[in-house]
Amino acid sequence: MTAIVLGNFDGCHLGHRALFEALKTEAKKRDMQALAISFEPHTRHVIQEPGHPELLSSCEEKKELIENLGVSLVLQKFDKDLFAMPFRFFVEEFVIKKYGANLWVMGLDQRFGRGGKGSAETLKTYFNNLSIYEISPVLHNSINISSSRIREALKSGNVDLANAMLGQNYSLSGIVEHGLGLGRQLGFPTANLALPAHKLLPKNGVYFGFASFDGQKHRAVINIGNRPSLGNRPICLEAHLLNFDGDLYGKKLYAELNARIRDEVKFESVEALKEQIGKDVCQCANL
Repeated sequence: MTAIVLGNFDGCHLGHRALFEALKTEAKKRDMQALAISFEPHTRHVIQEPGHPELLSSCEEKKELIENLGVSLVLQKFDKDLFAMPFRFFVEEFVIKKYGANLWVMGLDQRFGRGGKGSAETLKTYFNNLSIYEISPVLHNSINISSSRIREALKSGNVDLANAMLGQNYSLSGIVEHGLGLGRQLGFPTANLALPAHKLLPKNGVYFGFASFDGQKHRAVINIGNRPSLGNRPICLEAHLLNFDGDLYGKKLYAELNARIRDEVKFESVEALKEQIGKDVCQCANL
C-alpha cells in the first residue's frame, strides 16, 4: 500500500516540506510506503513555454532535496497528452493503477488535471477507495508560501525573504568550467559554474555565501551578473572561495546564497575593481 504526494515541488520550500512530513507521518500510521510523484519537465514548461518559469531546483537538485528528507521520489514524464487527460482517467490510470496509491496527502487548495477540476472534493466524490488527507497552507508573514513568491523575492534580490520561505539558503550547483582567468590575475581566483538549463539566477549582484565540493565547505564571495567592468559579458555565476587555493575544474560545486551585499557596478579601472573585491572578501570573512 502506498501514500503519495503529487506536484512540481520546485524549490522544495517549507510548504512542500510540510506535505512531506505529513506524508511520512500518515504513511507510518497506516504501514504504507511514502512516495512523492513529481513531473518532468515542469508542467508549465509544457502548458505555457519552455523555461518559464525559471526553476528554483533542477530535476537533479529536486531529487536530492526530497530524498534527503526521507521520501522516495519518482518522476512522471509530463507532456501535452497527459495535460489533456481528464482528471478522473489520470487518477485511475496513473495515481491508483501505476503508483498503487491508497492515500493522497495534499494541500487544502491543491488543484490538478485539465481545467484544474481535480481537488480533494472531487477525489472524495469519485474515488471512494482512495483516502485523502489535507493539510493547511504554510504561511510566512501571513502570506501563503509558494514557488512563485520565492522566485519574485530572488529576482528582486531579497535573498533573506526567499531563504525564509525555502527553509534553507537558495543554492545553485554545477560543474566548474574555465572562465576568463581575470580573477586569478587579480589575486582572487573564481570558480565559474555551468548551470542547469532554466535555473533561476537571482538579481545581479555580489552575494555572501558558501561553496561546497567533495565534502569541503568554504565561505565564498559569489558574483552573479554580466561583469560590466569587462564589457558586459554573458551572465554567469562565479565564486571566490575564501582560504582555498586549488584546482576545481571539472568538479561539481554547490553555491548557496546567504545574503546580498551589493549591486553589480561598472568600475573605471582594473585597480578599482581589485580594490572593491578585496573589500567584498573582508566583509564576507566577517559575516
